Amino acid sequence: MAVIAVVARDEEKRSELKLALEELGHLVAAAKDLSGAMEVVSKQRPRLMLVAQEPSETVAESALAELEREAPLLPVIVALTERKAARALELLKAGAYEVVAPPWTSDHLSATISKALRFKGTAFEASRPVEKKTGVWLYAALGTVLLMGTGSWIALQRHRRLAREAARPTPVTEFKLPYAHPAGLAYDGRYFWISDWFSQTIYRHDKKTLAVIKTRHLPLERPGALAFAGNVLYAASGPRKIVRHMLDTPLTVLSTTKDQKPQTVGMAYDGLYLWSIDTKSKKIHKRIPDEGLSVVQSFSYEDGGAPAALTFDGLTIWTLDSINSELLRHDLNNPERVTMRLPLNEYRGGEWRPTGLAFDGNKFYTTAEQRPRGESPGRLFVHSIPPDHLHSIHNP
Repeated sequence: MAVIAVVARDEEKRSELKLALEELGHLVAAAKDLSGAMEVVSKQRPRLMLVAQEPSETVAESALAELEREAPLLPVIVALTERKAARALELLKAGAYEVVAPPWTSDHLSATISKALRFKGTAFEASRPVEKKTGVWLYAALGTVLLMGTGSWIALQRHRRLAREAARPTPVTEFKLPYAHPAGLAYDGRYFWISDWFSQTIYRHDKKTLAVIKTRHLPLERPGALAFAGNVLYAASGPRKIVRHMLDTPLTVLSTTKDQKPQTVGMAYDGLYLWSIDTKSKKIHKRIPDEGLSVVQSFSYEDGGAPAALTFDGLTIWTLDSINSELLRHDLNNPERVTMRLPLNEYRGGEWRPTGLAFDGNKFYTTAEQRPRGESPGRLFVHSIPPDHLHSIHNP
């Protein structure tokens, strides 16, 4: 049981978060503004702060600035009232430990709260000064000993470093999927969602272990490209339709729309528009997420070979090219303009056909089906971004 500070201007939101945290067995110290929150920090010493706010508000940034002086090691979780990827990235860059979106239930918050409570910062301890009475001869003796031991110490540290590096496990960059025909990939901030067109099933995977958490068979659909828009899951489905699902256990169908642009292989939501790409016309489409998913503008996919998937990184869109085996970053205002290319060596040998693409804020993930099609398990590849590219990834 831990004391958690909750900051929310709206009383209903405070009550909602308070109830969820108390269901998890924690004590809640609630405040409606920043001054009240800082009073809670000074008097009750909470182990975590949870700030609820609209995406347009800056309460969290103000709290982070205050805590930099008062409690720099206190983790701050921001609960946004709407799912806004770009805003979430801004808050993470500002120093937020995590950003969560509704629903603010105990089940939804449990993993994030547990992880944040295990977080520990770095403690600093001031060293005690050497007494002034110490004689000069003692300093000289110490200097001699240090000089004699420096070589041995450096060698020992090098040996330990090499031993640690040798014992360090190699990062896993390829996961075998328990099905053969992955067709779409989406990331909701906690889980990977992958569709399999052959089995007509959508799978939800744990991000770290890739273990299957839940499955949902869709006998009336043949799911392909996936995308999240708020609390809705869009699934492109053959032949020529896009289905909107609730994020409940049975993935209840909200609506089915005839796809105006056939052969949609990738979709992504930027907080305002739903973007899609189709292989027949080789165009990127900008849609309004209304009942008809109206296309307001289309852009030629001229700089690529064959589009296979599409994702949004919080600021702009990326496409996955199956012929050139690379990722393309597009200018959001004019997607015909490609501003970066990242080669994917995993696809250079031709053994795998890329089918899905997602971005978690640091790495890209792709799903793949074996060539030629058979019963061999599909793959999920993890694509680490070189440090120099990661620094400029959001600066076209």
